[in-house]
Amino acid sequence: MYSENITLMPLTTDHALAYFNQYQLTDIQQLTDLPRFANVSEVCEWIKEETAVKNSYNFAIDLPVTGFAGFVNLTVSEHAAFFGIWLGEKFQGLGLGTQTGRLICHHALQGCISVIFSAAFLSNHRSIQMLKKVGFETLSVRADTPHDDRVFFIMTNDPSIKLNGNFELIDYYRREQLPFTFPKDD
Repeated sequence: MYSENITLMPLTTDHALAYFNQYQLTDIQQLTDLPRFANVSEVCEWIKEETAVKNSYNFAIDLPVTGFAGFVNLTVSEHAAFFGIWLGEKFQGLGLGTQTGRLICHHALQGCISVIFSAAFLSNHRSIQMLKKVGFETLSVRADTPHDDRVFFIMTNDPSIKLNGNFELIDYYRREQLPFTFPKDD
């Protein structure tokens, strides 16, 4: 996938060194639910494992001059996908996250995906702002402790899915057997 300023390339072990170097800066590790990596070899192993997962689409965000700028992922489960992104410290605040999110989410919604979810830590105001610029809307559901420090988002063109967004998100987490639980009345 290509946009005016960015190219999304399938993430390969060729990106491992740049991934590791960018990922170690600032608080990126604390603001994602991705593993913590002690070295480039661990990043290589993780990329190999992720590549083997059929429903996980991982891309390097590549810029024409500087190269690797960050990582974006869509994890698909039936008709739904979960969107995740991070940018290296020097690439934050430039609109690249919004541009990347619009590119990949628009592409997914034009295909077989009817709803896309995302999440951000409540304290991560930059990510929340970026997700809203991409077109995500806030869901009212909150996860149980210890994951209650996140806000969840939805993007869909289907009004019935939007109306049942909380249920759709919870159903996604259950199908994928993710370690989050949600209050029973949601």
